[in-house]
Amino acid sequence: MRIIKILIFLFSVSVFAQQTPISVSAVKDFREHVERQADEIETMSGDFLQVKYIQMMQAEAVSSGKLYFKSPDILKWEYYKPYNFKILFKDAQLHIDDEGEKSVTDLGSNKLFEKLFSLISGSMNGKLLADTKNFDFTYVRVNNDKMVVLIPRDPSLRQMFAQIVLIFNSKNLVNSVKLVEDSGDFTEIYFKNVQINQPIDPAIFKD
Repeated sequence: MRIIKILIFLFSVSVFAQQTPISVSAVKDFREHVERQADEIETMSGDFLQVKYIQMMQAEAVSSGKLYFKSPDILKWEYYKPYNFKILFKDAQLHIDDEGEKSVTDLGSNKLFEKLFSLISGSMNGKLLADTKNFDFTYVRVNNDKMVVLIPRDPSLRQMFAQIVLIFNSKNLVNSVKLVEDSGDFTEIYFKNVQINQPIDPAIFKD
C-alpha cells in the first residue's frame, strides 16, 4: 500500500507541477479532434486499474478488471481483483452481478444512474467534452498529454463529485479518469491495453 501511495503522490506532483496553459485555438482543435474520434468509435475494450483514496483513513483500495464498450449505449465493467463484480449498462437498464447476486435497475426511473452512465461512457470515449450544459472545463498541457478538469453544474452530480479530471495522451485518447469528492477522497482509474474498433464477443454483453 505504501508503494501505491508514493506512486499517487508522485503522479499528482508531476501533473500539477508541469502543467502549462493551452491556447484557445489549440483547445478548439483538440475538442474537435476528440469529438470526431469519439464519433468513429464503434467498440472499445481494455484493462483498468482503479485506486480509491480515502483521506480520513489515509488508505487506498485497489481493484482491477476489464472494460467493454459498444456504441451507442452498451457498457460493461468487470472487476476481477480483489473480488468479482460486474456492471452492465444495456437497453436503458443497469445490471449488477455481485459474485452471483444479480439485480436490475431501470435507468428511465433512476435519472442519477442515467447520468452516471453518460459520465462513465463519455469519460472513456471523450464525448464528455461536448457536454457544456452540465460541466465547466479547464484545459492545460502536461508534457505530451492534455489534462481537462471538469466542474459539474448538475446538482445531483455535484453532490457526488467536486471535479472530474481527464488525462488525454498524445493520440487524444483518455489515459486516466480521476473523480474527486468534496471531502478530498478520490477515485482514479487508469486504462491500458485499449483496443479501438476491434470485434467483441457478443456473449460479453449478456446479462
